[in-house]
Amino acid sequence: MTFKRFVFAGLTAATVFVLHGSIVRAASIRVTVFADGAAVNASAPDSIAVTDDAVWVSYTNGADSTGAGGSSTIVEYRLSGQVGHTFSVKGSVDGLKVDPRTGLVWALQNQDGNSTLTLIDPDEGVVPGSPFQYAVKSSSQGYDDVVFRGSRTFLSYTNPSAPSDATIQMLVNGSNPLAVTTILTMDATGTNLATGQRNQPTTQNDPDSLKLTPSGDLLLSSGDDGQLVFVAHPGTDDQAVSFLTLLDPRTGLHVSGLDDAVFATASSGTFYLADTGNNRVLAIDADDLQVGTLFASVGSVSALVVVDRKTGKVSPFVGNLRGPHGLAFVPRQAGDQGDQR
Repeated sequence: MTFKRFVFAGLTAATVFVLHGSIVRAASIRVTVFADGAAVNASAPDSIAVTDDAVWVSYTNGADSTGAGGSSTIVEYRLSGQVGHTFSVKGSVDGLKVDPRTGLVWALQNQDGNSTLTLIDPDEGVVPGSPFQYAVKSSSQGYDDVVFRGSRTFLSYTNPSAPSDATIQMLVNGSNPLAVTTILTMDATGTNLATGQRNQPTTQNDPDSLKLTPSGDLLLSSGDDGQLVFVAHPGTDDQAVSFLTLLDPRTGLHVSGLDDAVFATASSGTFYLADTGNNRVLAIDADDLQVGTLFASVGSVSALVVVDRKTGKVSPFVGNLRGPHGLAFVPRQAGDQGDQR
């Protein structure tokens, strides 16, 4: 998969030519600044969560990731980019998701130790009892991200040091304190999607972002390893693991600084991307996408990239970024206009 051209982030409109196998497709994109951290006295935007009428962003503000000091700013933006509500949450909020079952916003605090959970009601504010504690506490490991799949809730777990350490856990008790059970460990094996080989070792030294794929699989990013781990039928007897290592075509080595990954679920839509080092959130309006294309934010290439799902090789889609992190894709409905986010 190669690009004839890629776009540098800014107020930019361009046509990007993408080679999918033997078919060349033109993806027309327009990049604008959706939100600026300085406007809300915040810095370092990280996770992004999108609902039908809002874009939620967590700004970590340099807060300590073990809860030793500092606080994060959670901002609810209207789709126009106007600020709706802001909330201050102690610690570093690296994981932010909206539970589709309740509408509550989950703000996961302190991913590297002493983790807690704050719930936010968009209408009423912080839910009483927050922050919620975990039944098993650690000063060196913690919860980074969350996914809601049907009636089940899954969380990524950081900083494994032993092969049997958890990297994904499932919530089994939603009351305070929160109890979990392990469904994936650091030493998990699976199918290497680039080679087709089965029972191959995954590389999960840095479990980070957790997403739900369009087919219902869990998608775990191992950031420093540049690996995406897919878990089908999670938490069941039919659970199956596969993985793909993302490669920088310039070096042939795995990328690093891998954060969020999403699939384009429509031929037109908007990517919301945290350009963390530039303290802004970008809106990337795209048309003529190939449905099912996999995108990822990758720090080592300073870009939002397209991933070749057969080889793992990445190609820049929007470049000139500084520490890209949170990423979400919102399909455009028929009749919508790109500037009416």
